Amino acid sequence: MSGFGECRTLTRLHLWVTLRYVGLLLALVLLTLAEPRLAPTAHAAADGVLAKIESEGVIRAGTRASAPPFARKLETGGFEGFSVDLLELIRGAAEEKVGRPVTLELQEVTPGDRLERVAAGELDIVCGITTPTWDREVLVDFSVPFFRDGTRILIYREKATGGVDLGTLDIGVVEGTTTVTIVQDQLPTANLQLYPSMKDAMSALAAGEVSGVANIGITLLGLAAKAEPRRSVVLLPRTYALAMESLACVLPQDDSPWRDTVNRVLIDMFSGVKDSNSRYDEIYERWFGRDSEIFYPLDRANRNYLSTVSIWAR
Repeated sequence: MSGFGECRTLTRLHLWVTLRYVGLLLALVLLTLAEPRLAPTAHAAADGVLAKIESEGVIRAGTRASAPPFARKLETGGFEGFSVDLLELIRGAAEEKVGRPVTLELQEVTPGDRLERVAAGELDIVCGITTPTWDREVLVDFSVPFFRDGTRILIYREKATGGVDLGTLDIGVVEGTTTVTIVQDQLPTANLQLYPSMKDAMSALAAGEVSGVANIGITLLGLAAKAEPRRSVVLLPRTYALAMESLACVLPQDDSPWRDTVNRVLIDMFSGVKDSNSRYDEIYERWFGRDSEIFYPLDRANRNYLSTVSIWAR
C-alpha cells in the first residue's frame, strides 16, 4: 500500500474514532440534561425533616395549650396530655432512625396558625385536635388518624331540663375549625358566635353570652372539668353526634420519609387494639381511663376503626 493510501485509511479511522467520541459526549450531555428531572425528589429527601433532625437533634412540634386531655400548658411552661405522649413516641422513633439523641421542642399553636406554621417549615409536626380535610390537604399533609369522636354541643345541665331545641341556641365555636362547618350544616338555624380559642368560648358560656359550645365531645368534657367554678354539664344530642371527626397529626407537604416514620409509630401503637392489648390502650387509659380526670371509654366501634387504619401488610 502506498503512503498516500495508508494516510487516507488512517484519516478515515481517525474520523470514525472522532465521531464515536463525539457521539459518546453527546449522549453524556443528554443524560446530564435529563438528570435534573429526578433532582427535586432527591433534593426534597435530603432537605426533609429527618435530615434536619439528624443535623440539629431537635423536633419542633406544636400542640394546643388549652385542649385537655389532649394537651394543656402547665404553669412550668411545659405541656402534658394524650397528644404530647404521642409526640414523645414519635421523638423516640426519630431518635432511633437518625442514630443520635433527639429532643422534643414543644410550642403552643392555635386553630388559626397551626397549619401555616407547618407549611412554612417553622414546625415539623403538630399533633392535637386537628381534623384532616381536602382544603387543608392543599397546604399540608396528614398522618393516619389516631382518634375519632363525635361533634356535640355542651350546655349547662340546668338549662337542659324540659328539652332543648339546638336550632334556637346561641352556640360558641372556635373560628377556623371544622366544627364551624359541621354546626352550620347540621343546625342551620342556630346562631353561631366565633371565638379565637376554646378558652374564650368557654368563658363566653360561663358569662351567659352563649347557650352552648360546640366541639368534639371529649374536648368539651375536658374543658368543663377544668372550669372554675365547676358546673354540671350535658352533651347534646345525647344519643348521636352531629358528625364524626377523625383526628390526625399535621405534617409538611411532600416529605414521605418523615410521614412514613410518623405513620409507623401510630400503626405500631394500634397493634392489638381490638383485643384491648396495645400501646395505644396504655396511653389512652392514662388520659381517658377510670382513674383519669375524665372517664371516656374506648368503645368497640372506635377500636374496630383504629384497627382498620393499619392498611400495610407486615
